[in-house]
Amino acid sequence: MSKFLWGVGTGSFQVEGSWRKDGKGSSIWDHFIHSEFRAANSTDASSDSYTLLDKDLSALDFLGVTFYQFSISWSRLFPTGVVAAPNEKGLQYYNTLIDSLLYRNIDPVVTLYHWDLPLMLQEKYGGWKNESVIDIFNDYATFCFQTFGDRVKYWITIHNPYLVAWHGYGTGIHAPGEKGKIATVYSVGHNLIKAHAKVWHNYKTHFQPYQKGMMSIVLGSHWIEPNKSEDALDIAKCQESMDRVLGWFAKPIHGDGDYPEELKSEFSFLPRFTENEKNYIKGTADFFAFSFGPNNFKPPNTLPKMGQNLSLNLREVLNWIKLEYNSPRILIAENGWFTDSHVKTDDTTAIYMMKNFINKVLQAIKYDKIDVFGYTAWSLLDGFEWQHAYNIRRGLFYVDFKSEKKERIPKSSALHYKQIIQENGFFPRESTPSLQAQFSCDFSWGITESVLKVSVKYWENCWRQNDQQLYCVNK
Repeated sequence: MSKFLWGVGTGSFQVEGSWRKDGKGSSIWDHFIHSEFRAANSTDASSDSYTLLDKDLSALDFLGVTFYQFSISWSRLFPTGVVAAPNEKGLQYYNTLIDSLLYRNIDPVVTLYHWDLPLMLQEKYGGWKNESVIDIFNDYATFCFQTFGDRVKYWITIHNPYLVAWHGYGTGIHAPGEKGKIATVYSVGHNLIKAHAKVWHNYKTHFQPYQKGMMSIVLGSHWIEPNKSEDALDIAKCQESMDRVLGWFAKPIHGDGDYPEELKSEFSFLPRFTENEKNYIKGTADFFAFSFGPNNFKPPNTLPKMGQNLSLNLREVLNWIKLEYNSPRILIAENGWFTDSHVKTDDTTAIYMMKNFINKVLQAIKYDKIDVFGYTAWSLLDGFEWQHAYNIRRGLFYVDFKSEKKERIPKSSALHYKQIIQENGFFPRESTPSLQAQFSCDFSWGITESVLKVSVKYWENCWRQNDQQLYCVNK
């Protein structure tokens, strides 16, 4: 574990702000929230990372992270999306950010596309529905490699393409907000896979030999378990669900270059890869970048009907990836939880979830011999949380969006993560010594009926999810 990488991440649209400043072009998310997205009150609030970069850097210093995963706003560099003369102010911002990270011995992990497609490409071409955007994306990526590649050793092409396709062009709850046919969703996914592969080959051929960097694509997933562990049908349905979400993108890229058989047999409209395309796509990742968090979960009440139970067991899904995709090197590229918008710095729920998730990662490494080489806590600071707008918070640092200075105030989770990084894992002893004593003989113990139902289920989950930490004395 001596070389294990500890990091934190953000998405450009979520934290940068300044959506019309210094020549930046509009993105599909700018248009979406200002014209159609009614839930986004004070959509211009943001945490203003574009103008308050020094405060972000101070927050990173406080944590002591090994790397910072951030995305480039495509339309901040090229307002129309088409590569021409870059917007100088935007270029200066990203150069300053990268140089400042390296000065602090923090590796930049740079995502080329975290959902904020330049609006012009949506209006002119139909966005990711159109194959023409693949070449335009590759041109943009080429510029980034030429400009930043001498200082960037980790690249991410696309962040969670499942959500781009499904929610952007299916449910319509993400930009561009299209509620299309399911065939459109899979057509968009097809183009995203081909766009990733083209950029990967471009980098490998023209830049990697002398820049020596690595590249992947962040794939997100839920994890589910069968209602009945001995029921073959329930197990098959769980496998089917994993194939539909994670396998949709992972099997072409990390597997044999083609879609899962279940998808191909069920959907006659599913686009097909030619044999040449399969060979071109497979293996186009230097590591498995994995996202696991609230964005990747389906509503729990829909799962039991399908013979499945929602699970937060990160260790189990890492084992699934190991078995399905031949023991890849894995970067946990996005992981964390959320709190309600009214919670300020005392985010105890987020701490509990962080401890649970990181414990599962450490168990996977130690007991299952899974090659996880880094962990990204999500996210560095509070920002715009997509369809939830500002109604939830996911940052390690609290930001008062209504304040002028927008200070980055460390939450309890930031203090806890800082300690984990310092100790390279969980610190060996708790700061509070254990208390060993007994209550008096006439002390009364009780519980109300309404609490009982919740508590039993809660602790059953704890026993199941923390099998190497918690033990039930009297089962």
